[in-house]
Amino acid sequence: MIVVSGASGQLGRRTVELLKERGDASSIVALSRTPEKIADLGVTARAADFDDPHSLVKAFDGAERLLIISTDQLDGEGTRVRQHGNAIEAAAKAGVGHVLYTSIVEASAQGNPSLLVPDHLATEKLLAESGLAYTVLRNSLYSELLLQSGPAAVASGVLAVNSGDGATGYVTREDCAAAAAGLLASGGHEGELLDITGPAALTNAEIADLLADVTGKPVRYQPLTDEQYTAGAIDAGMPEAFAHVMATVGQATREGYLNSVSDAVERLSGRKAPALADYLTANRQTLLGA
Repeated sequence: MIVVSGASGQLGRRTVELLKERGDASSIVALSRTPEKIADLGVTARAADFDDPHSLVKAFDGAERLLIISTDQLDGEGTRVRQHGNAIEAAAKAGVGHVLYTSIVEASAQGNPSLLVPDHLATEKLLAESGLAYTVLRNSLYSELLLQSGPAAVASGVLAVNSGDGATGYVTREDCAAAAAGLLASGGHEGELLDITGPAALTNAEIADLLADVTGKPVRYQPLTDEQYTAGAIDAGMPEAFAHVMATVGQATREGYLNSVSDAVERLSGRKAPALADYLTANRQTLLGA
């Protein structure tokens, strides 16, 4: 049996859909705090709450392989690590054969300033100490983020961020789901930390050029300081706490912590990750605000 947590979210839902394309839907269990929201997936749906360890043991029962998708509780108070710890302990009690966990690239790199990192690193440590067979899928930043920032950059002609000359191996959520589904279906890679990235790492100056090429509109890159980025993000409506988090992601990019590139998407899913230029071209209308 294959169990996928967070199936009401975008990554979890797509992972389940891709698993169904690979084999027998009766062997798939999808988890959510609100299982009624995933009834349309056509697989067994179970209730699971990462704040309720008892519900997790029941939800994980019979799992040969389990995908733990990291939660979104970025409160700075350790909530996410506690939730992940609950899931890992429940997996051990339920006798899960193999646990997959979605982390972030360079989670264990010394000095990485990204505030997204500490919770993932702590969770990876819990997995390593759990006695469970596990694999960590260290996802890079989603290409979809560029569909959020890209339209404003195209409209204004300026892509303004604090990443300096640093590069990012952007990967689509679709490819992260495909990699996870491939590993859940086939198994293997126990004890490995796998970077899940696109085929190349690009700087924001290069991305600005891509935006211009794809849309036919002039776009230039404008480097910002961390303080300028944070203030601008808050002015644009981003919650202050999250703006500070994203500023540290820009700092991490600037310092070279997001430039990892691997072929793990192809090795796990059997298909190549698209070049960022191809992804942006396929989403040209979104970038144009249409």
